[in-house]
Amino acid sequence: MGVRISNIHGYFEYSTNSLPEQKKQVFQLAKKVIHPLIKFGLPINLSHIFVATSCPDMLSPSLGQMLKEEFNDQLASCQSLDIIQGCTGGVSAMIIASQICELNESTVLVINADAAKKATSRSKPIHRIFGNGSFSCLIGYDNSDKRLIYSKSKQYNGLSEVITINLGHDSDEIIMKNIEDIKIDPRKHLGLSMNNVLAKKLFSYAEGFFKDFIKESQSPDIMILHQVNPLIMKHLERIFAKYKVRFINVSKSTGNCGAASVGIALDLIQEDIRGQKVLLCSFGTGGVITAGLWQF
Repeated sequence: MGVRISNIHGYFEYSTNSLPEQKKQVFQLAKKVIHPLIKFGLPINLSHIFVATSCPDMLSPSLGQMLKEEFNDQLASCQSLDIIQGCTGGVSAMIIASQICELNESTVLVINADAAKKATSRSKPIHRIFGNGSFSCLIGYDNSDKRLIYSKSKQYNGLSEVITINLGHDSDEIIMKNIEDIKIDPRKHLGLSMNNVLAKKLFSYAEGFFKDFIKESQSPDIMILHQVNPLIMKHLERIFAKYKVRFINVSKSTGNCGAASVGIALDLIQEDIRGQKVLLCSFGTGGVITAGLWQF
């Protein structure tokens, strides 16, 4: 009894300069990776759609609700669940989807989408490291050795504001304090921001988290970490060089696409994962590291 991850699709757009923006851009990104699945044909035992994003186009209706309405003929019978958990949400969605489909003997559609570059102010240095992208896959009940082997998540104290997105009920005070700035560049105060000091501290826990993970589970053949940025990925690649694991680094090509980052990297190497144990791991918002190990 296990689960099979199939029909993997990724999409990304990245440049160190700014990219074209459009209305409902996260919704449009998500549609790009749903269309191939619908064209192929969704399974009749589809029970849920799990949607993960960091910066949705709007808080309500949710991205999952918008997708269900857009594709009502294909998704009417399944339950939509949204995860707004920052960068870790993409891996969390795949873990929960694997657990749900194994429990229900059903299939779950996972969609991760983020217009991460659009969420950052063009005036901030971090704007250049982000991209926009989306990822989709089907996770279905399977009677083979393919399965979610193990999963783990840990939140590190004092790092909850490593990534902040201030647009919410308490943003009125921020708006009033910075009204002139916000007229010109609202994302400077309300968009996605990264605290570099906290980020470095969080990344310093990566190896310890990995050592605990493999002690409790198994060693992976392939490791896909959240594609933070080329500098940090190069540093992490050196750290993990001592382990017998293939380290995936596509950050120069894709940029950091938020919750879709790990899935996009998985799509780019999907021809190499058959029969492999693949660790998907993301870290960021909330000071959280989340990982799952799948047998493909």
